[in-house]
Amino acid sequence: MTNTSVRDLVDRALLPLRAVDGALHDRAVDYVVDGAHPQVLSEVASFGEGPDECLRPACPGSWVDDAWMSRLRRLGIVRNAAGRESWPILELRSPLYRSDAPSAPQWARLGRLLDAVHRTAASPRLITPGAVPAWLDVLLADVLCIPGVWYRSAQTAEIAKVAEIAKVAEVAEIVEARPGWNADRVVGLLSEGGTGGPGLPAAVFLTAFSDAEDPRRYCYQHVRCCPLPAVLPGMIDYLAAHADALPASLMDGLAAQERRHVLTRMKTDPSWAVAGVHLLAALAVDTSKELRRGAVALLRGMDPAARDAAVVPVLAGAPASRAVELVEFVSAEGGDEVLSEAAGANRRLVDLIARVRARRDALAAEEAPVEVPPFTPIEIGPDAASVKAELRDVLNRLAGRTDADARQSLFIRDRADMARRTTDADLDALVAVADGKSRRRPEFLRRFNVHWIADQAPSLTFAHALRLHCAEDEGTAAYWWYKMTLNRYMDPDTDPRAVEELMARTGCDRDSLIESFRTYVFQETDVEVSWAWFAERPGLLREALGRPDSVVRALEILGAMPRVPAGLPAVVADIAVGDSKVNRPLAQAVLRSHPRVRVLAEQALGERRAEARASAAAWVGSLGREASVPVLAAAVRREKKDVVRAALLAALRECGGDLSEFLSPRALGAEAFRGLKSKTPASLAAWFDFDSLPPVHWSDGAGAGTEVDPAVIRWWVVLADRLKNPNGRGIIALYLSLLEPSDVAALAGHVVRAWAERDARRPDPEESRAHAQTAGRWAYDHAQQWLAQCRADKKMADSLEWAETQAAITLEERIAAAYAEHQRTYAGSAMADKGLLAFTAGMDDGELAGLVRAYMRDNPGRRAQFDALVHCLYANGGRRALQVLLGVARRHKMAGIQATAGALVQETASERGWSAEELADRTVPTAGFDGDGLLRLPYGDREFTGRLTPDFKIEVSDETGRTRKSLPPARAGEDAETVKAAKKRLSAARKEAKEVLTLQSERLYEAMCASRTWPAPEWRELLAGHPLVGRLVTRLIWTVAPLGGEAAAAEDSGRDATGDAGSAATAGSGVSGEISSAGAILTFRPAEDGALIGADDAVVELDERARVGLAHRVQLADEEAAAWREHLADYGVEPLFDQLSATAPRVAEGQMEMRDLQGHMTDTFALRGAAVKRGYKRGEVMDAGTFYDYVKDFAALGLSAVLGFTGSWVPEDKIPCATKGLSFTRGDDDYEYEIPLTEVPPVLLAECRADYEALAALGPYDSDWKKKAFM
Repeated sequence: MTNTSVRDLVDRALLPLRAVDGALHDRAVDYVVDGAHPQVLSEVASFGEGPDECLRPACPGSWVDDAWMSRLRRLGIVRNAAGRESWPILELRSPLYRSDAPSAPQWARLGRLLDAVHRTAASPRLITPGAVPAWLDVLLADVLCIPGVWYRSAQTAEIAKVAEIAKVAEVAEIVEARPGWNADRVVGLLSEGGTGGPGLPAAVFLTAFSDAEDPRRYCYQHVRCCPLPAVLPGMIDYLAAHADALPASLMDGLAAQERRHVLTRMKTDPSWAVAGVHLLAALAVDTSKELRRGAVALLRGMDPAARDAAVVPVLAGAPASRAVELVEFVSAEGGDEVLSEAAGANRRLVDLIARVRARRDALAAEEAPVEVPPFTPIEIGPDAASVKAELRDVLNRLAGRTDADARQSLFIRDRADMARRTTDADLDALVAVADGKSRRRPEFLRRFNVHWIADQAPSLTFAHALRLHCAEDEGTAAYWWYKMTLNRYMDPDTDPRAVEELMARTGCDRDSLIESFRTYVFQETDVEVSWAWFAERPGLLREALGRPDSVVRALEILGAMPRVPAGLPAVVADIAVGDSKVNRPLAQAVLRSHPRVRVLAEQALGERRAEARASAAAWVGSLGREASVPVLAAAVRREKKDVVRAALLAALRECGGDLSEFLSPRALGAEAFRGLKSKTPASLAAWFDFDSLPPVHWSDGAGAGTEVDPAVIRWWVVLADRLKNPNGRGIIALYLSLLEPSDVAALAGHVVRAWAERDARRPDPEESRAHAQTAGRWAYDHAQQWLAQCRADKKMADSLEWAETQAAITLEERIAAAYAEHQRTYAGSAMADKGLLAFTAGMDDGELAGLVRAYMRDNPGRRAQFDALVHCLYANGGRRALQVLLGVARRHKMAGIQATAGALVQETASERGWSAEELADRTVPTAGFDGDGLLRLPYGDREFTGRLTPDFKIEVSDETGRTRKSLPPARAGEDAETVKAAKKRLSAARKEAKEVLTLQSERLYEAMCASRTWPAPEWRELLAGHPLVGRLVTRLIWTVAPLGGEAAAAEDSGRDATGDAGSAATAGSGVSGEISSAGAILTFRPAEDGALIGADDAVVELDERARVGLAHRVQLADEEAAAWREHLADYGVEPLFDQLSATAPRVAEGQMEMRDLQGHMTDTFALRGAAVKRGYKRGEVMDAGTFYDYVKDFAALGLSAVLGFTGSWVPEDKIPCATKGLSFTRGDDDYEYEIPLTEVPPVLLAECRADYEALAALGPYDSDWKKKAFM
């Protein structure tokens, strides 16, 4: 007979099987306890998925089918409070797993039963290694499925220190919940299953890390939803003690996730890493780059002799593609003997080792420490005594919340209850911790977090907050809350070294806080501020450079340093020619100032991978060193890959090399012959008509004026497609430069237009009609059915009116709507052939500008295409193309496209030695108008003249002065093509003039808001002297800054916009770059005859040393503003925009938002219309499709105005809404923060205040706005 307690435990553990079949349960219990009825293992399968649905072995978090859950409830098994249906099932087995009564054979039989049940699942949860008994794998997984523990498994941690913290907590919980489950039991169970002798350690190893990936379970990172057996007490110690019996070949039998677990455990258990150094060496040549880098990082701290002994056999069999990291590491550690031995044993590594050694030698003499500036320590500040009074006041108010408040919000009720329970002793204990007099966690921190305390107690200092975080439980110092504290107390320019020193000085250097702080510094702090902190911790950057998710940020930090820290240039050089198209240019930029950068780039020309060689060529070309010419020329001669050869030729041109050897008609013909031997890319061959390419001619050299072999042009098109780079500044631009200029424009325009037509093609009308018949009928029938449901069901009465509206739409209207919608879809995309856009480098800039505008207008939402097209505008570089680029950079619906365009504008301006604003000034199109303001339209013997009207339309007159609405047809004897060209020029000029009016009006308005000024000569040349912009400046009032410089704007009495009582100050006081009114301010308006006149019509003389800016009401006295209003009215001048109405509001010091006009009710459509009309765009759309503000960017100031409202969603409906506040943010998409209103330039604040008032004027204030606004 067996121990009765075991039978009771097993009976309870297997109780869910009764929901399947009572007899099955009884036989299963007998089998586990006594070994009777072994046929039950095969019998289980006859019940389908039922046994697995009810018993759920090794499955802690899955839902149970409703039908089976109903049966389980009849057995008293119900869902627990956490909502996990399988947890109560697992809990039934917990008493059994806590018991030491079962014998090894009984555990083995239980495992075999669980395995049989597990196999009935539709999708098995475990994939067991062949050397591990499946029953043991399932048993251990089930044992370790401890409700509440599984999801904190350290196996998912990426940072060793975090993994260590998680591991300690996890093991402690396992020891408590599963006593007796340790390495000894696992070894015993393996022996029970027949595994023993020399193969036992290997079986333990495979058992410990069993977690094979199942491709069918794509939603999980790993199959198990519970800790691995490796966490069981003693498992890692056993493996370390038997490491000699674990051959490196074991790693080959593990899945990628399992190998990752091995590496993670080695990070958290140094003794295991040391003992298993040969396994670590095997991971250093793994198929995964992430694992290779992680393994090499651990090898860095190993005993050199043991490490080298482990590395030699690994390198002897490793392919070069997987040995890069290990070879670089061994080379950096001075392991020349090891590398020589590896090269002798493995010929595949010879070239790699030679390149790595050459790179090391190139860098050897340049290693030097990075000099960092000193930092100013942060003061601890006063004691926290005042915090008690501040919190007591808040708690008293909270405790006094009414029952009505509590009924509205459970949160308020809980907070009020906690406030009532807080005693003075609780607050004293909190203050003691904040002052560093105690480290015990105060009771108050169990009720309220540090972030809330800091919100309510303004006197709480940074040091106080750190000490409170340090007193929190280890598990509650969540990164999110700690990050909010750091955001609160760290200014954008706060040096992380000062914060870390404060943490050490206050004793707040707990591991979890340090790790959270490091994460914060890496992710959140401006690299211009954080670089010095990282310069003292190059190991952190090395680790970050090895992780795909952090390499970009690490490169940005390195780019901010005066030089790359010792040991990292080789790592960065590897990235500079690596696989990532994003990382390569960043890494190359980081190394640009390195003394040996040319040598590093040239060495990379010998890389084995074609993509790496092409990238290296671009790198060498970007340096533009004449010394690189011989190396590049030699590389071109030996290069076989067409794409790489093209990159080398482009680089050779950038470095000033002689290209005649490679660019003669004969050489290019031979190149085309070779290139066209290979297949044309299938995506291109499917649609591009090569026979339609226009004929072109060579421009100079031996073949000047002769027609180019069509095969050469065909090859250029194919090559561009293969390069897949829409930026045509490289080889395509080089090739096009060899042709006659008129032919270049014709060829480039043909190719690009063909691409645009292909990309934007719509479905065939017949296809859309067929679709519309089906979709329209379905929509019509659905609307009728819905109406019937609403009429029949009283619960749907609220939807009846809408249902009737939808049902009233006729079938014909439904079909027409479905047809129109289908026609708006795309028949495909030509982005696979985006390389053809490289030809835009040779397009007429006006044609390109028109094409891009039309494409963006007609094809909204095509982000990838927009990104390619803004790069095309940049590559073209023509005046009209750049104006479109500037327009996109100034305002675009897609923030990412706007940011890309902005970066390209900055790059273009930098190339030309200008600022972005100067670039915009100097590239305004003239629409064909000459300097005298006339548009000449020749017809041959006669000529027509175009003049701008005040409303920016073009009026045409003949030689007699008679005006005409349009140009006449050609007379007899006049050249038809000349007449056609004149008409085309007029049409283009009218369109361009309209575009100039729109864009330059916006630019001048922003210049006024930013208080921008121009040197007087530039103002005369670029604005007043421009044939189009000069007409705009006559409709504006201008100021002249005193010769002493530009001072702050005068204060204006204004109104109090705080919405609160208290002192007020004029916004923007002290902001530089604004016109002074401290003395006599000089204002003027350019008249149509070029004279500069004041409000009193007196002529103003403009000193050439002065600076000119746009006037605004905040700078003018009341009398002067009134005089200018009268002046404009007398002259009949319609102002380009209002300069004389908006006044600067008064705001309190430190005020972040105006909210005195909140609560004015309107609807979302009216609000949107008003906001968009005033230049605002929809703010960020949240995950649920909601948004709560409209935003206007002022790029020149780096500021954005934010008009808040109660919210809407996308797609928008007409719903009630209310105004909220006006605030301003600074920063970019990655990091934006609000700034005090006193830091906003007064003119900008005044104008945005006017916008706020305009939105409030849409509707009256309603005291119940919070209830009436839909959201």
